[in-house]
Amino acid sequence: MPLSTQSQGDAEQYVLVASLDNARNLSNILKAITFKDHAIFSATPNGLKVTVEDSKCLQANAFIQAEIFQEFTIKDDSVGFQVNLTVLLDCLNIFGGSTVPGVSTALRMCYKGYGYPLTLFLEEGGVVTVVYVWELWKCPL
Repeated sequence: MPLSTQSQGDAEQYVLVASLDNARNLSNILKAITFKDHAIFSATPNGLKVTVEDSKCLQANAFIQAEIFQEFTIKDDSVGFQVNLTVLLDCLNIFGGSTVPGVSTALRMCYKGYGYPLTLFLEEGGVVTVVYVWELWKCPL
């Protein structure tokens, strides 16, 4: 799989790298908490927490443990960013969510830090797509 063959030098420039063999798993989790357009992502060495909030009175959280990911590397104690969840879900399903048995979309999610986009490397059937999802603003942690 091309995503696993990226050089280690590339990974060193990111504060967060998370890889999954099947992007649909993350997509399904995010769909379950999508009731607003924006989500806050908070990563710690334990995993990735996604929070969706409406007017400080309704909140949904999803926590994906680090062990769920095939690769989960974080350089700081915590990394946070906010992105448009609707756009992110559209990007995760860019290949249309293949229903062919044995065919899945691999995901490598990388983040360099404040001022940089969340970079998604999606691979299905040998085709690699790189998507940049820009953060809305810096999230205080």
